[in-house]
Amino acid sequence: MLAMIERLLVLGVHLKSEGYPNVLYRLQSLANSGTFDVSEINHPMWRTASRVRPGLRAKLGALCRAVWAHLVVVTRYLLHARSVRRVYLPYPAVFVLFALSYLPRRLLPEWIVADAFISLYDTIVVDRKLLAASSLLARALRWMEARSYRLANRIVVDTPQNAAHLCSMFDLPSAQVVAIPLSTNETEFTLTAPLQPKPVCTVLFVGTLIPLHGIAFILDAITRLAHRQDIVFRLVGDGQESAKIAALIETLGHRMVWINNWQSSAQLADEIANADICLGIFGEGNKTQRVCPFKLYAYAAIGRATITGDTQWLRESGAAEAFASVPVGNGLALAARIEMLADSPEARAALAIGCRAFYESKLGNDVALIQLIDCFRP
Repeated sequence: MLAMIERLLVLGVHLKSEGYPNVLYRLQSLANSGTFDVSEINHPMWRTASRVRPGLRAKLGALCRAVWAHLVVVTRYLLHARSVRRVYLPYPAVFVLFALSYLPRRLLPEWIVADAFISLYDTIVVDRKLLAASSLLARALRWMEARSYRLANRIVVDTPQNAAHLCSMFDLPSAQVVAIPLSTNETEFTLTAPLQPKPVCTVLFVGTLIPLHGIAFILDAITRLAHRQDIVFRLVGDGQESAKIAALIETLGHRMVWINNWQSSAQLADEIANADICLGIFGEGNKTQRVCPFKLYAYAAIGRATITGDTQWLRESGAAEAFASVPVGNGLALAARIEMLADSPEARAALAIGCRAFYESKLGNDVALIQLIDCFRP
């Protein structure tokens, strides 16, 4: 049995910032849980949550910082190794695990819980196709990631579908990989009073514009609803597919507002609170089927009617009753659902209540903390 108060070492190269809310608020929850006496060895491998600047010099600098961070963390760990029983590795955990995997058993903790969050191999090779699966570098990355995960007693991901995918990809036993909801900012993203019906219905999308989001289908829906003077769209975010928004806004600017500069959690919460309808993800890729992105947590926590893709996660999690859904990759269906909700304040209100109830029962930080603490019980 787990002792009432036991020492827990948080070990990693993680960045605790709003750019990585799962790390920030998960560690806060652990520290405040009263279950553990938490200490930390951390040397962030990134300076900020922003992407690495282009150019060889900047990339080499980022690589050097990453290597140095791992050397510092492993060295500091070795100074405490004999007194450490339980260790938690926040994301990104994989390279720290890889380094630890070469230590003798007597220098390893009794129990390791690591947050995988997203797989490097899956992201680089399968999702973004930056490396061919048959290439030597891709095969080396897969081997390295598999070796790293096998060291941990528990690997944490965010959905059961991602857990099954990780087990399949790296041949891991199902009991080793645990699905726990992400931890979020519950100070800013908190229940807000429902909006009163008004002449103009505001539809909001927040995201980093990666293929997973299906921005092309959102823009298709916006184009199909251009005749509706009482529906306006606000898009918040920037990223890989931003050119598609830039092209459309030239012709439909009067129906669209695009905020492409960085927004704080307070600003995002304000955008969500002032939206009548919020949009989730609609991409056609396999990854879309497995994820529950941060935006759905935020929409549901604040209590807003939300439309998202009809995915495997949505159906198997019980969220189909909380969120309005449409087939992924279908701008026509999305436009029809937006129009239906725009015309029905009552339907929006019912969805908002269902979203918040689902958040409280399935996605809240307290729910995640209980499940994470259980991971430390052998």
